[in-house]
Amino acid sequence: MKLPPVSNINILLIIWAIINGIIIFSNGIITDGEAVKYISEANKLLDTGSLTATNYWFYFTQITLLAIAFKLKLGYTFVVIVQLFFSAWAMLAFYRLAASLFSKQTALAGTLIFLLNYSYHEFNTYVQTESLFHSFTIIFTSYLLRLNRLTLLNAIIIFLSTILICITRPTGLLLVPGIALYLFFTFFKAIGTRIKIGIVAVSGIAFLVLMNAVIGSKGEWDFMLPYLDERIICGVPTLHHFVDIKTDPNGDSIFGLYYYIVHNFDQFIRMAFLRSKAFFGLLRTYYGRGHNTYLAVFFYPLYAAALLSLGWWWKHQANRLLYLSCVVSMTWLTTLLTCDDWHNRWFLTISPWIILAGLPAITKLFTIFTPNGDKRYIQQ
Repeated sequence: MKLPPVSNINILLIIWAIINGIIIFSNGIITDGEAVKYISEANKLLDTGSLTATNYWFYFTQITLLAIAFKLKLGYTFVVIVQLFFSAWAMLAFYRLAASLFSKQTALAGTLIFLLNYSYHEFNTYVQTESLFHSFTIIFTSYLLRLNRLTLLNAIIIFLSTILICITRPTGLLLVPGIALYLFFTFFKAIGTRIKIGIVAVSGIAFLVLMNAVIGSKGEWDFMLPYLDERIICGVPTLHHFVDIKTDPNGDSIFGLYYYIVHNFDQFIRMAFLRSKAFFGLLRTYYGRGHNTYLAVFFYPLYAAALLSLGWWWKHQANRLLYLSCVVSMTWLTTLLTCDDWHNRWFLTISPWIILAGLPAITKLFTIFTPNGDKRYIQQ
């Protein structure tokens, strides 16, 4: 008896389940490390109805999820189940976005690469913000980049989704410029030049105000500290003393960062280079040889594929390229202005978009190994 064909979605769901099952079996549910902060804040929210510091409102989604789990006595298992639900949704959203731009074959290949990004999916068992943040950004981006027209309902969904992402992690604010530019160039072509300038000006000011609020929200954040002891990796000083740098009295602000850069330009350029090297280079001296090899073998070819694909994106999907470029560049810019993460978390956030960006070059491999050089795989 001939078995019915298995759909791509079923294949992906099976592989997703296997990978996450392996992760859960290997790691269990992680409640220590950074998760301790959110657990503590969830308990405080239940006890007092408030949070310890203003900056924790930018992590409100995870804190609320934990508070609900504690209130209903559902435990950490409930939190992980919710994270896994959105992880599966995000995986399917990534596949559908890729299929809408290319073919089902290319989308399947790209999503399989996405699923093999083991470090990315490990956060699904961590009781902290990364899992939901990663899933929300993929689900939202898939929705945004697949829109054919902008209606009032679409605009409301985009606005509310952006708010949700921003209160899941403060780095959600880094999506705002890309969202604004994509909507601007895709759906507002008929607007007059003066109105366009006004929209850009108002949007830019609003973004700076929001970023200034994040930078100045105090709590555990100190945006000048990475320069005082020249940190490349967050929490790991490279000096045993503070260097003498010129800073504004209110360093934790947009103006404070600007003042620092202008008056300490040599140090800023040197630190920006070292942090960029750590961010894109990925390798760490404290990783084992096997882990560093995995990172290089997995991600470096994706860099090459993404760079080789830029011409296709510019020719066929310039507005979507603008959005993806903004998301990647804003994350990178934030890293070089502050510090890079110990376990590449900042980079992992943009890794799905590097995979997506490289799909045109990956598609070309199909044409090489397809009879008669069939080029049907790219939708133009």
